[in-house]
Amino acid sequence: MKKIEIEEAKLRKAFQEGGSELKEGLVELFGEELFKSKVFDPESVEWVDLGLPSGRLWAKENAEGLYTYDEAVGAFGKYLPKGAAMAELIEECQVEWNSKKKGLDVTGPNGNSIFLPAAGYRDLGGNLCNVGEEGDYWTSMPYAHSKSFAPLSQAIARNLYFHSGNVHPLINSRRANGFSVRPSRELN
Repeated sequence: MKKIEIEEAKLRKAFQEGGSELKEGLVELFGEELFKSKVFDPESVEWVDLGLPSGRLWAKENAEGLYTYDEAVGAFGKYLPKGAAMAELIEECQVEWNSKKKGLDVTGPNGNSIFLPAAGYRDLGGNLCNVGEEGDYWTSMPYAHSKSFAPLSQAIARNLYFHSGNVHPLINSRRANGFSVRPSRELN
Protein backbone atom coordinates (compact mmCIF):
# COMPACT_ATOMS: atom_id res chain seq x y z
CA MET A 1 0.00 0.00 0.00
CA LYS A 2 1.29 3.49 -0.91
CA LYS A 3 1.69 6.18 1.69
CA ILE A 4 -0.14 9.38 0.77
CA GLU A 5 0.75 12.72 2.33
CA ILE A 6 -1.93 15.42 2.35
CA GLU A 7 -1.75 18.84 4.00
CA GLU A 8 -4.17 19.28 6.91
CA ALA A 9 -5.38 22.62 5.52
CA LYS A 10 -6.40 20.97 2.24
CA LEU A 11 -8.23 18.19 4.08
CA ARG A 12 -10.11 20.70 6.24
CA LYS A 13 -11.04 22.71 3.14
CA ALA A 14 -12.39 19.59 1.41
CA PHE A 15 -14.35 18.77 4.57
CA GLN A 16 -15.75 22.32 4.78
CA GLU A 17 -16.87 22.44 1.16
CA GLY A 18 -17.79 18.79 0.59
CA GLY A 19 -21.10 17.00 0.76
CA SER A 20 -22.16 14.65 3.55
CA GLU A 21 -20.70 11.52 1.90
CA LEU A 22 -17.28 13.16 1.49
CA LYS A 23 -17.37 14.39 5.11
CA GLU A 24 -18.24 10.90 6.39
CA GLY A 25 -15.42 9.38 4.33
CA LEU A 26 -12.84 11.87 5.55
CA VAL A 27 -13.84 11.33 9.18
CA GLU A 28 -13.64 7.56 8.67
CA LEU A 29 -10.16 7.82 7.12
CA PHE A 30 -8.58 10.47 9.31
CA GLY A 31 -10.63 10.54 12.51
CA GLU A 32 -13.10 13.03 13.89
CA GLU A 33 -10.56 15.05 15.91
CA LEU A 34 -8.82 16.43 12.81
CA PHE A 35 -12.03 18.13 11.69
CA LYS A 36 -13.88 18.72 14.95
CA SER A 37 -12.16 21.81 16.31
CA LYS A 38 -10.56 23.22 13.19
CA VAL A 39 -13.49 23.45 10.80
CA PHE A 40 -15.85 26.40 10.87
CA ASP A 41 -19.50 25.60 11.47
CA PRO A 42 -21.66 28.41 10.01
CA GLU A 43 -24.71 27.13 11.92
CA SER A 44 -23.02 27.91 15.25
CA VAL A 45 -22.60 31.61 14.46
CA GLU A 46 -24.88 34.59 15.00
CA TRP A 47 -24.89 36.54 11.72
CA VAL A 48 -25.39 40.31 11.53
CA ASP A 49 -26.93 42.11 8.55
CA LEU A 50 -25.24 45.53 8.36
CA GLY A 51 -27.33 46.66 5.39
CA LEU A 52 -24.40 46.52 2.96
CA PRO A 53 -25.07 46.93 -0.79
CA SER A 54 -23.84 43.37 -1.45
CA GLY A 55 -26.21 41.93 1.15
CA ARG A 56 -23.24 40.22 2.85
CA LEU A 57 -23.67 39.14 6.47
CA TRP A 58 -20.89 39.26 9.07
CA ALA A 59 -20.38 37.06 12.11
CA LYS A 60 -21.19 38.92 15.32
CA GLU A 61 -17.88 37.79 16.85
CA ASN A 62 -14.42 36.71 15.76
CA ALA A 63 -13.54 33.09 15.30
CA GLU A 64 -11.67 31.90 18.37
CA GLY A 65 -7.86 32.07 18.15
CA LEU A 66 -5.34 33.39 15.65
CA TYR A 67 -4.68 31.69 12.31
CA THR A 68 -1.96 31.67 9.68
CA TYR A 69 -3.31 32.44 6.22
CA ASP A 70 -3.25 28.78 5.16
CA GLU A 71 -4.99 27.70 8.39
CA ALA A 72 -7.67 30.35 7.84
CA VAL A 73 -8.30 29.29 4.24
CA GLY A 74 -8.45 25.63 5.29
CA ALA A 75 -10.72 26.15 8.28
CA PHE A 76 -13.11 28.80 6.93
CA GLY A 77 -13.21 28.19 3.16
CA LYS A 78 -15.89 30.34 1.54
CA TYR A 79 -16.63 32.04 4.89
CA LEU A 80 -13.26 33.81 4.87
CA PRO A 81 -14.11 37.25 3.42
CA LYS A 82 -12.81 38.19 0.01
CA GLY A 83 -10.84 41.41 -0.34
CA ALA A 84 -13.83 43.18 -1.90
CA ALA A 85 -16.02 42.18 1.06
CA MET A 86 -13.51 43.56 3.56
CA ALA A 87 -13.16 46.78 1.55
CA GLU A 88 -16.97 47.11 1.41
CA LEU A 89 -17.19 46.65 5.18
CA ILE A 90 -14.78 49.52 5.81
CA GLU A 91 -15.96 51.83 3.00
CA GLU A 92 -19.74 51.44 3.43
CA CYS A 93 -19.89 51.43 7.23
CA GLN A 94 -19.17 54.03 9.87
CA VAL A 95 -15.92 52.88 11.48
CA GLU A 96 -14.71 54.35 14.77
CA TRP A 97 -11.92 53.40 17.19
CA ASN A 98 -13.31 52.48 20.62
CA SER A 99 -10.63 53.36 23.18
CA LYS A 100 -12.49 51.67 26.07
CA LYS A 101 -13.00 48.31 24.34
CA LYS A 102 -9.79 48.58 22.24
CA GLY A 103 -10.97 47.97 18.72
CA LEU A 104 -13.28 49.17 15.95
CA ASP A 105 -16.99 49.82 16.24
CA VAL A 106 -18.41 49.13 12.77
CA THR A 107 -21.93 50.43 12.15
CA GLY A 108 -23.70 49.54 8.93
CA PRO A 109 -26.01 51.73 6.83
CA ASN A 110 -29.02 50.10 8.56
CA GLY A 111 -27.74 50.93 12.08
CA ASN A 112 -26.72 47.36 13.02
CA SER A 113 -23.16 47.00 14.25
CA ILE A 114 -20.29 44.65 15.00
CA PHE A 115 -17.12 45.15 17.01
CA LEU A 116 -13.68 44.19 15.68
CA PRO A 117 -11.29 43.73 18.63
CA ALA A 118 -7.69 44.87 18.34
CA ALA A 119 -6.57 41.33 19.12
CA GLY A 120 -2.98 41.87 17.99
CA TYR A 121 -1.18 39.14 16.08
CA ARG A 122 1.11 36.14 16.50
CA ASP A 123 4.53 36.80 14.97
CA LEU A 124 6.80 34.29 13.21
CA GLY A 125 8.39 33.38 16.54
CA GLY A 126 5.01 32.54 18.07
CA ASN A 127 4.90 35.68 20.25
CA LEU A 128 1.60 37.51 20.78
CA CYS A 129 2.12 41.18 19.83
CA ASN A 130 0.22 44.49 20.08
CA VAL A 131 -2.91 43.18 21.82
CA GLY A 132 -5.28 46.11 22.36
CA GLU A 133 -3.28 48.24 19.94
CA GLU A 134 -3.87 46.79 16.49
CA GLY A 135 -6.19 44.46 14.61
CA ASP A 136 -5.23 42.20 11.74
CA TYR A 137 -7.92 40.20 9.91
CA TRP A 138 -7.29 37.79 7.04
CA THR A 139 -9.12 37.99 3.74
CA SER A 140 -9.13 35.08 1.28
CA MET A 141 -6.95 37.10 -1.13
CA PRO A 142 -3.45 35.80 -1.72
CA TYR A 143 -0.91 38.31 -2.95
CA ALA A 144 -1.07 38.42 -6.74
CA HIS A 145 1.54 40.07 -8.89
CA SER A 146 3.58 39.44 -12.00
CA LYS A 147 5.50 36.19 -12.48
CA SER A 148 8.74 37.90 -11.43
CA PHE A 149 7.26 38.19 -7.93
CA ALA A 150 6.16 34.53 -7.73
CA PRO A 151 8.04 33.83 -4.45
CA LEU A 152 6.14 36.68 -2.80
CA SER A 153 2.83 35.18 -3.92
CA GLN A 154 3.55 32.13 -1.78
CA ALA A 155 4.63 34.14 1.28
CA ILE A 156 2.17 37.05 1.38
CA ALA A 157 -1.61 37.52 1.51
CA ARG A 158 -4.02 40.45 1.94
CA ASN A 159 -5.58 41.51 5.24
CA LEU A 160 -7.43 44.29 7.06
CA TYR A 161 -5.11 46.21 9.38
CA PHE A 162 -6.08 48.90 11.88
CA HIS A 163 -4.91 50.74 14.98
CA SER A 164 -6.26 53.76 16.84
CA GLY A 165 -5.23 56.20 14.12
CA ASN A 166 -5.77 54.38 10.81
CA VAL A 167 -7.73 51.68 9.03
CA HIS A 168 -6.29 49.95 5.96
CA PRO A 169 -8.78 47.51 4.39
CA LEU A 170 -6.22 45.67 2.25
CA ILE A 171 -2.51 45.48 3.02
CA ASN A 172 0.02 42.71 2.37
CA SER A 173 1.31 40.58 5.25
CA ARG A 174 3.24 37.36 5.74
CA ARG A 175 1.03 34.29 5.54
CA ALA A 176 2.84 32.74 8.49
CA ASN A 177 1.65 35.45 10.91
CA GLY A 178 -1.30 34.55 13.13
CA PHE A 179 -4.21 36.93 12.52
CA SER A 180 -7.85 37.14 13.54
CA VAL A 181 -10.68 35.87 11.36
CA ARG A 182 -14.14 37.44 11.13
CA PRO A 183 -16.28 35.11 9.03
CA SER A 184 -18.76 36.52 6.53
CA ARG A 185 -21.26 35.04 4.11
CA GLU A 186 -23.64 35.96 1.35
CA LEU A 187 -27.23 36.66 2.36
CA ASN A 188 -28.80 33.65 0.64
